[in-house]
Amino acid sequence: MKKLIIGLLASVFMAAGLVGASTGSASAACNGYSGCVEPDKVIVDPVKNVDRGERHRAKMKLVVDGDATVKGQLRMVIKRGGNVVNDKRKPLNKNGAATLATPKLKPGRYQVILRFIPKNGSPFAYVTRKYWITVS
Repeated sequence: MKKLIIGLLASVFMAAGLVGASTGSASAACNGYSGCVEPDKVIVDPVKNVDRGERHRAKMKLVVDGDATVKGQLRMVIKRGGNVVNDKRKPLNKNGAATLATPKLKPGRYQVILRFIPKNGSPFAYVTRKYWITVS
């Protein structure tokens, strides 16, 4: 009898909107149902080897068809052994491109993660590119 009453109360509260069912968070993430647009071309110019004492320059350019302009920022994260060594952001210029430079890095192997973060309200999708560099 107790289970019947508890079940009845739960269904009444659910119908009245007082108790919500747990679902995934509502977001404007890009999926098959939202209007996000992937840029047509993403040009990344990775330099694989960097000399000690030099700065690595990461470049990314996003190209779209038509006269649309891509607005947002480029984020560059440098990791070594799973630890973040450097994290920078820079807005894209009017051509949809940005260049970021690292500080001088110690010898070793680093992972470079470039991520385009669109401006709020922009129809463009997040874009992530990863590659490795070696400082000798």
